[in-house]
Amino acid sequence: MRTILLLALLISSACAAQTTVVYWAYGPFATQGDAAFVVDRGRIYQAAGQLGQKGPCVFVFEGQEAYHSADAFGRKGQGAYRAEGELEGTSKIDLFRCQGSFCSKSGCALIIEGNKVFRGEGSFCNKGDAAFLIEGNTVFLAEGPFANKSDAILHVEGPIPMMALLTILAGL
Repeated sequence: MRTILLLALLISSACAAQTTVVYWAYGPFATQGDAAFVVDRGRIYQAAGQLGQKGPCVFVFEGQEAYHSADAFGRKGQGAYRAEGELEGTSKIDLFRCQGSFCSKSGCALIIEGNKVFRGEGSFCNKGDAAFLIEGNTVFLAEGPFANKSDAILHVEGPIPMMALLTILAGL
């Protein structure tokens, strides 16, 4: 009886976890490819296998900061990115690179305006070239000063925190 109860508890706790799988996408119609990343409990893992099993952890994020993983299991290492702006709103968000264990702000990486993502330049986050266009759960490459949609690059299945998505996009 104890074995059945323990097994039921383990299965229910595994089902309660919100795991998001980010797949590669191809072409203008976003044909889904193999899994690229797995986002789970404040960590971004490299996907292992085409169905999205967790591989080694590459980033750890909390709040508006993302850190490189110190090991494959997801211990927090050196700072990677820091966001400024409201992550849940549709306003402007600036994503800066950061350094050290306290994530000291450095140069700008990305600027997000609504669903358009631009490369950022300098410490004052001047808008550069268009990089990505986010439409629903698909991320497209963007071209030109108005971020015109090009081919798809990522397809997200499941809820994903904006900080995790921005960290993945900044690494591409």
